[in-house]
Amino acid sequence: MNQRLKKAAIAGIAGEILYCISMALFLITQAEAALTFWEAMTVAGAMIMLIVLAVIADEYQMQQIYHKLMLIAVSGTVFLTSAAHFTSIGVIRKLESQGISVPDYFKIGASPSIEMTIDYAAWGFFMGFAFLALFLGMKEKAIKSCSVICGILCLCGFAGSFISDSFWYAAPLGYGIGFLVMCIFVLRSAKAQSVQGQA
Repeated sequence: MNQRLKKAAIAGIAGEILYCISMALFLITQAEAALTFWEAMTVAGAMIMLIVLAVIADEYQMQQIYHKLMLIAVSGTVFLTSAAHFTSIGVIRKLESQGISVPDYFKIGASPSIEMTIDYAAWGFFMGFAFLALFLGMKEKAIKSCSVICGILCLCGFAGSFISDSFWYAAPLGYGIGFLVMCIFVLRSAKAQSVQGQA
């Protein structure tokens, strides 16, 4: 149990760090290669979250009905964010490189746009419900507390995005910082259990 949790938590923390690095690189350089790296890390981050949350749910013996609902919701995040970012990388930017003008409402990062709405649904709506499912099915109090806060922030960010883009930024606090805090707790808990087992 400890080794699986440790590896999952470390993977989650590493994924968050790499995502932050990719975002910072783009914001500093504004280079197309950095944007591609950022978008690729967004998709990779969703996949990492799917694996990490699945391990946490399994190792902490989450109730099966909520376990399944959580996996369905996170899978929705992976599917939608992959569709949005792979379309951006493989279609939109190729068309622009060929000198073809693409309307802003098809571009990732533009507002309002179809791709941004899909991405908001992925990370706000689906990830929000994934965290709430984790809250409902989990017995561990610290993870329950963290997951309900993450879920509320994600759903508030999603709902707020229809009013103003500035309200969206509640969601990254949930799936970004909140998930990082959860991984740190899981890692510390697994290490503590390991020490107790050796004593």
